[in-house]
Amino acid sequence: MIERFLASVDFSMLTDKLLGYVPNLIGAILLIILFWVLIKIITKMFTSGLEKTQVAPEVRSLLARFVKYGVMIIAALTVADQLGINVTSLIAGVGIAGLAISFAAQDTIANFISGISLIIDRPFVQGDWISIGDLHATVTDIRLRSTVLTTFDNEVVVVPNTQLAQERVINYTLTPKIRVRVPIGIAYKEDIDRAREVMLSTVQGDSRVMDDPAPMVLVTSLGDSSVNLEMRFWTRDSVMKYSLMWEYIEKVKTALDRSGIEIPFPHMQLFVEQTEAVNALAAGRG
Repeated sequence: MIERFLASVDFSMLTDKLLGYVPNLIGAILLIILFWVLIKIITKMFTSGLEKTQVAPEVRSLLARFVKYGVMIIAALTVADQLGINVTSLIAGVGIAGLAISFAAQDTIANFISGISLIIDRPFVQGDWISIGDLHATVTDIRLRSTVLTTFDNEVVVVPNTQLAQERVINYTLTPKIRVRVPIGIAYKEDIDRAREVMLSTVQGDSRVMDDPAPMVLVTSLGDSSVNLEMRFWTRDSVMKYSLMWEYIEKVKTALDRSGIEIPFPHMQLFVEQTEAVNALAAGRG
């Protein structure tokens, strides 16, 4: 079988075709080398040019990638044409395949577009402290499909960019000065002005607390068993927001205790129905 196959092959014609294809192959290799050098030069020139502008680093990186991939696509089409491949049919086939992939990867494309929007709009940058819903974290990395966050417990959270683009995001780093709220409740029988004086005394001398605007204590509501107060003050470091709140909840509680001001808590009264069994148990005859 092998002998018949070899006998049917016209090696001279095959050799002529291979030799005739060698120039195309050499030209394709030279084009690959040329485009490889060209990509390096264009990317470097483009990046250097953007560094002289006020464009954000994330946007510079994104634009540099687009330029690089654009030149790579042109290079691939040029090399394919040099090898004798029908580029028109190839482009049509890629277009149909791209259309099919776009329907199958709608979420990925949506995240990609949202990532571009986040990079261009810059609602936050790497290192910013943000909150989204109940999540408070620092921005570690902004990618095209997702954003990597690191919580204060050092937990890494990867959030799809579509979620960040659709939900309300609070950026605490953009406004370093931030207000701290310290809630506390006192009994109805206590004097509000006296409690206010005691609470404000706890922040005196603390360099982390701003004098202007001045700290204040307000009545926020009248609860079922307490007059609910809230001490408010400003600090210059937004990262201290929650640590200061927790610290001063303890300080205020201790200061009110020392001043004899009652902080009420819920009580429960239990009424026991008087029955023969309960009476017998109380009398010790159980």
